[in-house]
Amino acid sequence: MTDYPNYDYENWPELSLVERPGRYLGGEREAVPNQKPDARGRLFRLALAFPDVYEIAHGHLGHKILYQMINSRPGLSAERVYAPWPDWEAVLRRRGARLASLESRRPLADFDLLGFSLQYELGYSQILAMLELGGLPLKAAERGPEAPLVAGGGPCAYNPEPLADFFDFFFLGDAEASFLEDLEIIKDWRAAGPPKAELFARLAGRPGLYIPSLFEPHYGPDGRFQAIEARRPGYDGVSRAVAPHLAGAPFPLCQITPLIKPVHDRVVVEIGRGCSRGCRFCQAGYVYRPVRERPSGEVLNLARANLTAGGQDEASFLSLSAGDHSQILPLVSGFMDEYAGRGVALSLPSLRVRSLGGELARQIRRARKTGFTLAPEAGSQRLRDIINKDLSDDDLMAAAEAAFSLGWRTLKLYFMVGLPGETDEDLAGIAGLTRRLGKLGGRVKLNLGVAHFTPKAHTPFQWHPASRPEEISRRLFRVRELVKAPGLTPKWNAPGASWVESALARGDRRLGPVLELVHLAGARFEAWGDRFDPRLWSEALEARGLNGEILLEPFRPGDAKPYGHLFAGVGEDFLLRELEKSRLGLLSRDCRVDGCHDCGACRDGAGLDLAAAGGPTEAVPARAEIRSEQEERPKNDLPSATFMINFIKGGRAAFLGHLELVELFKRAFRRAGLELALSEGFHPQPRLSFLTALPLGVVSEDEYLKAKLKSPVSDEDLARRLNEALPPDLSVRRASALISGPGPNKIRVRAVRWLLTAKAPLFSPGPPLYPGAVLEYTDKKGAFRQYLLSDFVEEARALDKRRVEVLIRLAESGTPKPRAAAGALWRLSAPEAESLELRKTESVLA
Repeated sequence: MTDYPNYDYENWPELSLVERPGRYLGGEREAVPNQKPDARGRLFRLALAFPDVYEIAHGHLGHKILYQMINSRPGLSAERVYAPWPDWEAVLRRRGARLASLESRRPLADFDLLGFSLQYELGYSQILAMLELGGLPLKAAERGPEAPLVAGGGPCAYNPEPLADFFDFFFLGDAEASFLEDLEIIKDWRAAGPPKAELFARLAGRPGLYIPSLFEPHYGPDGRFQAIEARRPGYDGVSRAVAPHLAGAPFPLCQITPLIKPVHDRVVVEIGRGCSRGCRFCQAGYVYRPVRERPSGEVLNLARANLTAGGQDEASFLSLSAGDHSQILPLVSGFMDEYAGRGVALSLPSLRVRSLGGELARQIRRARKTGFTLAPEAGSQRLRDIINKDLSDDDLMAAAEAAFSLGWRTLKLYFMVGLPGETDEDLAGIAGLTRRLGKLGGRVKLNLGVAHFTPKAHTPFQWHPASRPEEISRRLFRVRELVKAPGLTPKWNAPGASWVESALARGDRRLGPVLELVHLAGARFEAWGDRFDPRLWSEALEARGLNGEILLEPFRPGDAKPYGHLFAGVGEDFLLRELEKSRLGLLSRDCRVDGCHDCGACRDGAGLDLAAAGGPTEAVPARAEIRSEQEERPKNDLPSATFMINFIKGGRAAFLGHLELVELFKRAFRRAGLELALSEGFHPQPRLSFLTALPLGVVSEDEYLKAKLKSPVSDEDLARRLNEALPPDLSVRRASALISGPGPNKIRVRAVRWLLTAKAPLFSPGPPLYPGAVLEYTDKKGAFRQYLLSDFVEEARALDKRRVEVLIRLAESGTPKPRAAAGALWRLSAPEAESLELRKTESVLA
């Protein structure tokens, strides 16, 4: 039951008809917003909003950190809201319902502040859709004093000008530095009730706080941006907020465990923030400087706490360059010593090529393997020098060979096209390098991802122009022609999407009205390549009288930029020096190795903060120390015990699919400290099987699964521990140890008893009217089905005028659907039969 009865989605029949209804359920064990007021009895409510679906939004670490920070403070309460897929958006609109939070299903308009995560420009139209679905005016100037404030943060906040009309303020930098204090100021203002102008006067000048309404842009007669002018004296620029240390910084000890499988289903621990490698196209490498590392002991403690609490079977050490962490060897070896024999994998998603070798390679090979990614970025050494990617073809080949020797069998290559200085010879180089890697033999599967260069704010390449869509298409299709090979197809985003991303990344406020028109024309989930429609953008630009050629033009050094009043730490003089070095094809070494380059990031109380003395380590990929794949694999030789577990699936859990249910139970076993036995083979899997799969949206009082544990446990203890670990609406009724031998493997569900309830009186109490009925229908796959019901229905009776009960025998060749069977037995119309509420009350075992 929700705090808002009108938003009891479980009672909406549409919920079982939309794609992945688990996206909208909430109810995760750890998702408990703070309800403790401050000393003055106030509770400020904030919705953390992410403009994408649950399975993508859930993986964002920044949201998890903010959720923990805010809900740990009396007087502040945070909930989550994610973008609904178009099918659920249509349901909300038909019902006149508002977009609401996951935790309490509080409509967005009932919060004090909405905080949007700005991760990528192609999510902007989705932000407007979420505001509209929340019942809020799109423009900040049109929202009254009772409406929630709308704020944004994340990498795109370093040029938020296209969004300026829609947001009250933006936060630049590290939230750990000062964001909670900002919320306290806003809470005081909200309680007193003065105009927004008074709040903005209090916030102006605080670290990282950018209030766009206090700045006014100016344009020349030709439509080009000329300058941006401060409206408040003394508030002529905004510098990011910086957390000087990661050691001891707020971090969740119990990350929210998802009910449905997210894109990245793993515990994520941030081991470092910032990167000093200096790839000239990479915005994150500049705006997150200086490098700050979390000590290895703290990382391992955080990983242990979250794995214990959440039950995931994979952890990820997150950093822009994980291999550069000054304690990476004790980090990885410490983790492997504890988890390598327990089926828990470790992911290092940003491991540099030269880091993969020596002792680090020996440690990594102990883990279960996922995909391995190499990011050459460019197809030639000349172009890699231009972008400051200190990497040779020989480095890449050695890394790939080392990865294969370590057990990886899937290799993903990541390139960019359209980089400054690129020629067709560089495109040919992409194909040549790909072919060389492909000649390593049939041992490996190659996946090729190609992105188009997008000039980003606060990077040396921000002065370069964006490419026209037709030129983007030419380069991408040229790469596809050059790398033609069986089973290898390059993947990329739509060329028009790359152009729009470029326009928004460096654009100004003239794009705000364009964005609004694109939203009103129906743009949704534009970051999903198959949902991007370039026609919407070309029509909106034309309607606003904007010349796309102006948006493509390069910035000239010294010219005003739309975001020139926002300071990301790295100075413009340094960026210009890097721009010049790129034109000369000169590399810039890492400041941790080569000394300070005076980039300007080490100020405002922050500086280089390494967990260990010395800089990053270099390792030559080597295979001499790599032993056979079977040598360290844990053996399943412990005494084992097999259990039959009887459980109930109801409430929100009824809307979880079968595969989602499997993952939930796997996590519950791990969370409960019950180690499942593993299968044999290259990728061992937990020995867990369900006797039947339940239709989506159906409650069951009698479900069964079979699990094999590595060591015995009492029936009562197993049931108790699982119930403590399972999410709400899933509960174990009993657990029974099975005797060894072939018998347990033959246990199956012979028949199922169903209770069907009508919304209005449809039945006459007693036996069915037509027990010998023949059921005929076409299934979802188009196959014709015909059943003589007397061969399947063992019992059938109407309990009263609205409820019937049927016991249906299961058959391998096919089984009648209970709604259709009841409809035939009592001669109901198809709509009447489909409207019956279905509940499974008994599984008859054989």
